[in-house]
Amino acid sequence: MLPISLYIHYPYCIRKCPYCDFNSYKKSSDTAIDDTYANYLVSEFDRYIDKLDGRKFSSVYFGGGTPTLFPERCFEKILKRIKPYLLDDCEVSTEANPGTVSAIQLSNLRQMGINRISLGVQSFNDGSLKVLNRIHDGYTALKAVDYIKEAGFENFNIDLMHSLPEQTEQMALDDLKKAVESGATHISFYELTIEEGTAFGDNPPELLDEDLMAQIEFKGFEFLESSGFEHYEVSAFTKGRRCVHNLNYWLFNDYLGIGAGAHSKLTLDNTVYRRANEQRVLDYFKDHDSNLDNMNLVLADDLPFEFMLNRLRVFDFIEFSEFEKTTGLKFDCVKEKLLKAAQKGLLEFTDSGFYLTTFGRIMLNDVLELFL
Repeated sequence: MLPISLYIHYPYCIRKCPYCDFNSYKKSSDTAIDDTYANYLVSEFDRYIDKLDGRKFSSVYFGGGTPTLFPERCFEKILKRIKPYLLDDCEVSTEANPGTVSAIQLSNLRQMGINRISLGVQSFNDGSLKVLNRIHDGYTALKAVDYIKEAGFENFNIDLMHSLPEQTEQMALDDLKKAVESGATHISFYELTIEEGTAFGDNPPELLDEDLMAQIEFKGFEFLESSGFEHYEVSAFTKGRRCVHNLNYWLFNDYLGIGAGAHSKLTLDNTVYRRANEQRVLDYFKDHDSNLDNMNLVLADDLPFEFMLNRLRVFDFIEFSEFEKTTGLKFDCVKEKLLKAAQKGLLEFTDSGFYLTTFGRIMLNDVLELFL
């Protein structure tokens, strides 16, 4: 059986960021909604326990939204319910907004069983943060890092965006330098993208020249690697602690998602299924009350692209058997397309598997297009 992770979605924020296309909403002053929401999360978890087939979770991830707005009593209720289903070394993460955390809160979460923090800094530069309409400034971000370390977290990630409006190469490198000096064990460094349906999508800011964006990314990657970080995924760097939860997605293993808008991928009887919850909270409540088991079969024709879309993000060697184990398909069904990629210098074959070349990492979309 495949490893399995648990994703728990908290949909509320203090305000919506202009670049964000995640399922999130401005939080109201009605705090009772949190307790109601926590009850629905527990109830939904109970409904899908039988889909685990006796497996325990290798990771748990509270995402959002801004999970650090979730009252501690709600965290405690959920963690208590899921605890019997966690592996002994389970990675339990929560996303955190620097403008919503305190030393006491983080310490309490640590005692409840949260053992990893993913801090959404985006930038330490006050001007960049203003452009992104974040609720924190650079000083607050650094204080949040102090709180994380004071609470005893030895494993934490810092999220940073690059190629922001008016950002220079030096500004991006200054952000990375602060992240490295903070003691973070993991850094996510990714480009600002403009998504439809967001404030930036409706009213785009002036973006950087593409050559400058590419230069910022290259120099950023170079700096992180020279600082001792392993570049193990498209936008992820680590000092010895890969993100177990994200890696589980990328390796095309199983995951159960609970909460408004949460998605799941579950392999049952060697067949891959997906499910997705209603996005709006009240619709999620109604859908839950109707007791719908919305498991949708993933067609065999779609599995090769889904596998490659996820697995090629990770730069590790891929064994032929890995494709067969996670998809239930024979490797022969993708071999011809991968050979075409190899002829273009995008990947290399061995007797037991294949891997992206340096050129293939840069031109990853060209490989994926072969499977569309």
